[in-house]
Amino acid sequence: MASPGFAFVPRNVSKIRKNHGTSAHVPSSLGCDPALAKRESSYPGPSVFDKGKGKAPESSPSVKQAFNEEDISILVVLAFSDYALWIDSDLRRKTEESIQREEHDAGFLPLSYLLRRAFPRENLGHEHMPTEANVVKAIRSYAGDVLEVRMLVSAPSPSAWYPSWKSERDSVGGYEVRRKDWSALSDNPSREFTRAQWDDRTIYMENIPSQYHTIPAIIRFTQELLSRCTGTSAPIPVQNITLPQHHMDKPGDRPKCKGFALVTLCTTELSRIFLERWPWKPSTQLPKSDDFDLAEDNSETKEASKFGFRTLSKARWDELNQEYLAYRQRLIDELADDCEPQNITADSDVRSATGVLLEDSIPVSSRNVTTVSSPYPFGCLVFTRNLHPETNKTTLRALFTAAFKSSPLDTGGLDYVDFNKGMDSCYIRLASPEHARALVDHFASQPVVQSHGLDDMGKNPGGSQKAITTEIIEGKKEEVYWEKVPEKVRRQAVDKAVRALSGDQPPVPAHSMQVHSEENRSRKKRKRGQ
Repeated sequence: MASPGFAFVPRNVSKIRKNHGTSAHVPSSLGCDPALAKRESSYPGPSVFDKGKGKAPESSPSVKQAFNEEDISILVVLAFSDYALWIDSDLRRKTEESIQREEHDAGFLPLSYLLRRAFPRENLGHEHMPTEANVVKAIRSYAGDVLEVRMLVSAPSPSAWYPSWKSERDSVGGYEVRRKDWSALSDNPSREFTRAQWDDRTIYMENIPSQYHTIPAIIRFTQELLSRCTGTSAPIPVQNITLPQHHMDKPGDRPKCKGFALVTLCTTELSRIFLERWPWKPSTQLPKSDDFDLAEDNSETKEASKFGFRTLSKARWDELNQEYLAYRQRLIDELADDCEPQNITADSDVRSATGVLLEDSIPVSSRNVTTVSSPYPFGCLVFTRNLHPETNKTTLRALFTAAFKSSPLDTGGLDYVDFNKGMDSCYIRLASPEHARALVDHFASQPVVQSHGLDDMGKNPGGSQKAITTEIIEGKKEEVYWEKVPEKVRRQAVDKAVRALSGDQPPVPAHSMQVHSEENRSRKKRKRGQ
């Protein structure tokens, strides 16, 4: 029987040697391959037998991995895609240098070097980083047709791959990986691509099913849809995923998938298939099974149709994005102009006789009247300014409810105070247009200021103090505001306004259900973010 390539070193022997101060070593009679010996000398580092243990360290069972094996393999492949080589100059340079080596070493890069690109530290905590052993297992299980991985006797030299000031120098592992098509990388046409050529291969996906809201899941979803089409096989069909920022994201937030993404594919043909199969128009029907050889029992296809999945070319998305930004800026400018604060004093008569005449001269039929089919309650939104920045919703509710105490209107007609801490303005939702007009009339005829954050009564403004101002929001600005309110809350507001117009009073205070639902929702969001 032929002698094994490596001698077996029992664990108890290695421990005894360690106790006697003698380091374990590989016997010189191993007869190692010269190329392997040369690689050991060129990459000095700790041997995998230094502590008498021949296998890679396993992850602690108490640490929960953020991704499963299939997702790990997807992210590693994505980090070694043609697009990654095109956009990442350091990765491209290291790959080109490795291709120049001898054939048995050509194209190989340290696995740990690639993992820094697949799992960036700022995106995934170090405690959730998969071990190299887990990554190797994932590659061999799910990406063996794309990547080739091997283990070295000694780890690659940290100095060859990381500057001296990089902390990664201490964690360079003993595995290497290369693409199976490494010999063709030098002649790959994508090396000479321009940004416009990659944009031609990029599509915007919207209404992605909720179970696919991570980068690996988006890739799995995309590849499953493509797998049902003939002639679409490619080693790495998805080249890159970009998650555009949502308008609610704060500056510096790492974007998360909220149902839309920019997906870069390997060919323009794959982009065309998506644009034709899932065009930018609403559809409730499944794609026909005879189109692109789709299977009727494809769960991904059914989920895509269920969620209204649709696609758009990158060029058209850029155009719409610019139009939207310009439109939003125009609305903000108009709102700023219309809501310019006025310097009101206690002696001023805000509602002049002329203003009363103009308002009374407007025919009632020309104003929007809320019906059960209205998208939101018309004339029930009031914008207020010059509040104390340290006030709160409870104080503001008491302050504004005082406007109805001297009127025949229901004192529970204040639905919701839309206020954020630290602001000096807020929106107020009322149960009916009559409540909105009564509120505006009250603060116009009796100007007050808040002397402190908990002042729910108000006092007469001093000479340099700006009184609280209110105005009814109508038209386009009213529509934009209500679009951001949940559908269920809008329907409740419409029902209350219709009942108020018909003379029916709600059986419970108008604000109770909506206040609790919206404030509980904000508390839950804060709790999840803690």
